[in-house]
Amino acid sequence: MNTESPETPSCETEMTVDLNGQPLRVSRNTRLDTLLSRHAASVDPARCATAVNGRFVPRTARAATPLSEGDAVTTFQAIVGG
Repeated sequence: MNTESPETPSCETEMTVDLNGQPLRVSRNTRLDTLLSRHAASVDPARCATAVNGRFVPRTARAATPLSEGDAVTTFQAIVGG
């Protein structure tokens, strides 16, 4: 008997990543650009810089950056000037 409802997250298809200190459940094939666009209400992808596990990820590389279980994604305001 299957006790799992369609709304119940599956450990096989989902993982936990951290976005600015908040753990989130996402599908295992999530890329950085997708994560940011899904959370655009709290993070403006066009106006922030990003890092995954402390390593800077340029905007142009976000679509090619897959996330893994336990990754820590940080967004921050880019500082320009000197």
